[in-house]
Amino acid sequence: MVIGVYAGTFDPITNGHIDIIKRSFSFCDQLIIGIGVNPAKKTLFTDKEREKQIASTIYDIYKGDDFFKIANVKVQTFHGLLVEFAKVEKATILIRGIRSVSDFEYELTLANANKILAPGVQTVFLPTSPELAVVSSSLVKEVARYNGDVSSFVPKNIEEALKVAFAKV
Repeated sequence: MVIGVYAGTFDPITNGHIDIIKRSFSFCDQLIIGIGVNPAKKTLFTDKEREKQIASTIYDIYKGDDFFKIANVKVQTFHGLLVEFAKVEKATILIRGIRSVSDFEYELTLANANKILAPGVQTVFLPTSPELAVVSSSLVKEVARYNGDVSSFVPKNIEEALKVAFAKV
């Protein structure tokens, strides 16, 4: 069984992330969406909110809880190194989305370090679909902060969560 981990901060999850998740099913028997907790990063949403948002997004796309059983997907928060999380989960693949050359350079450095730390874990790079290459969580938050239209960047449930979050600010 091929277990893949697609990890990120997902603050919030975007259509670019969803594109990578959907495409990962073609080569993973089980997909773990790992929400990395980085104390150095200030997030808009809590760990639990992001877990619920991602699970809800997947539920909405695939229409039901059965999808989590059928596709063997789980959403889980983790602390510490990604490769250590992958080892605990018995994952053999780390999935990384690439939007640009600068993403590739950064991700290649991480992949090389991860290969030293966990030789049995491979990194797979998936280029983002061209129409989603401009989408990032940072961009989405910036547009949403000023009441801009983020509907083409995020699912409806995330669009609503952003409106609520920025109404409090």
